[in-house]
Order: sequence, then structure tokens, then C-alpha cells
Amino acid sequence: MSTGFNKKGVKVGVLLSGGVDSAVALYLLLKEGYDVTAYHMKTVKDELYITKEIKHKVCCSPSDTFDAQMIAKKFGVPFKIVHVEDVFKEKIVDYFINENLLGRTPNPCFFCNEYIKFGVVMDIALRDGMEYVASGHYARIIDGHLYKAVDESKDQSYFLASIRKEKLERIILPNGNYTKDEIRKIAQQQGIHVAQKVDSQDLCFLPDNDLKAFFKDAGIEVKQGNIITTDGRIIGKHEGLPFYTIGQRKLGIAAGSKFYVRAKNVEGNFILVAPVDELYDKHMVVSDLNIYDELPDEFRATVKIRKKFKEVGCTVRYEKEDGGRLFVTFDEPTFAVTPGQIAVFYDGPKVVCSGVIQ
Repeated sequence: MSTGFNKKGVKVGVLLSGGVDSAVALYLLLKEGYDVTAYHMKTVKDELYITKEIKHKVCCSPSDTFDAQMIAKKFGVPFKIVHVEDVFKEKIVDYFINENLLGRTPNPCFFCNEYIKFGVVMDIALRDGMEYVASGHYARIIDGHLYKAVDESKDQSYFLASIRKEKLERIILPNGNYTKDEIRKIAQQQGIHVAQKVDSQDLCFLPDNDLKAFFKDAGIEVKQGNIITTDGRIIGKHEGLPFYTIGQRKLGIAAGSKFYVRAKNVEGNFILVAPVDELYDKHMVVSDLNIYDELPDEFRATVKIRKKFKEVGCTVRYEKEDGGRLFVTFDEPTFAVTPGQIAVFYDGPKVVCSGVIQ
């Protein structure tokens, strides 16, 4: 994490979630000599967690706020709660709803990093006089460029690739040179009470990933429709387009054969299904680009189209018109290319650019 300058007294705002990663990031910053203030954000109202029986760990809950306060108190750093509920609803929750209703599969965590964590909260910290903002994410920033973490199994550069290039020089990621096991070990050695806390699994506004309850609570009627094979046979009914994603096998019907979701048609309110060998594509188009380096008209890269997805080699043609688009040809047919999801392009460990799959 060394940045080659005297850190003593340099003001850093750390995004303190209440989990082990951000807690250790705070400790590492103090160890380096930074003057640290903790910022804890509230994305949704606490009532959501009180009225729901939540089985899986989610971030930004009341218990996380308590844990974050305990961590800040342990290390004797100022603690500030930042309420971002309104802008979070506008930029993240409404986006999530609208994309689903358009038949696409959104990635709210990707845009939360751009608009909320390293957007609204970062702006507040900088206005408060912080010179840098830090978080517990597993990635590295080297010479103003975003790189994968040393621990690639925990790498979060995929989700951070929404952050604009000009902001990277004001961001510190202390955990990027450590493995997760090393971070937990440091937490235990320092007596941090969340050393073994379970990582968040679901979206903060979607406890237990219960999409049906989410749309019902939002007052949005989601209608059933037909499930149709690529040869035109109707084989059953779907529960509503938002509840399915490209590549999904579980359809809730006895089809007699193994079918996967190939596409979703909003106008006809039907799901197109196909055998697995029809779920592979050789091409995709990516727009809404976030570019870190000047792109040539054509270049080679590896690309990740989902977080838990092996990178695939590809050839990319860059078209600058209309805000910029990438025309991608995979080296090998690729499973379940999903509109609305994020594509992140790499040159080795270095992030080149990112965008939304069209």
C-alpha cells in the first residue's frame, strides 16, 4: 500500500461498513500514520431489517452500524454516519427496478461504487477536509491505475471498475496486497470483534434475495407469461420476467428436457428457453463505457462478464461515435452473455475499461 510519501497526519476518510475488511483497512491506515475518520453509510431505512426475517448476512443493517461504531471506538477515530437513503433509492434501487422491467439483469453493486461509495460519500469526506478516501475492497491502485488484488480469489476490481479514472488518485485500498486469511488473522491479532464475521451475501435493499417480496412491497405488479422453446413450443408459465436471468436452468416446471433461459421478451411477456448448447455466444456489444486508458481502434484483452466467471480472451473493436461502443469477439463461445450485466476488460492484472452489456 506504500505510496512513497510521509503519511503522518494526512487525513483519510475510511468507508467503515462494520465488517472485517473495512475494520482492518482502518487499522492498516492508522499503522501507516494516517489521520483517520470513519464514514458509515446508511443506504436504506433500518425498518427494512426490523420487519423482515433475514436469513443471510446483508450490509448496511442496524447491527453493522453498531459494529462500525464499536470498531471506531476501539481505535479512537471520529465516526460519522452518512445518510444516503434518498440518492441510493434514485440511483440504485430505481435503476434496479427499471432494468428488471426492461427485461435486463442489473448490477447494482457496480453502480453503488460509482454513485454512492465513491460518489456521494467520497464527496462528503473530501468536503470535510479528507485528502483521501479508503475502503476495505480487495483491489490495488498503482500509479493512478486500477489493478486486481494480490488475492485473485477475493479480487473486487470487477465491481470497482465503475469508478472514474480521475478519482483513483484520491483513493487508497489497503487490503489489496493481502489475502482474506491474512486480513482475518490481522483482525484477530488486533482484537477486532468482527474478525470472524460472515461476509455480506445479498443486496442491502433485497434481503435474502427475495425478488417477489421486493416487487410486491414496491407495489409493482409482475405478470405471468409463457415459456417458449426456440422451436416455438409453449412448455409452461413463468412467474414474471424479473425472476429469471439468462443462463438460468431452474424454471419451476417439468419440461422433460434440460432447458435454460436464452432470452426475455418484454413486449410479448415471454421467456425463450433452449438447450445448453444454444446458450453460447461468440460476440457481444458493450456501451456506457468507463475507460482508464486511451483505447486503440482494435485491441486484445481478457474480459469478465460476471463476478464469478473465468476471464475469456477476446478481440475488441472500439467505435468512438455515440458515446463509444465496444464490439467484442470472444476467443471461445461464451455462456450466458446477459444484457444489463457488466463487462470488465483486463490487460493482465490491470483494468483497461468497463461497460454495460447490450
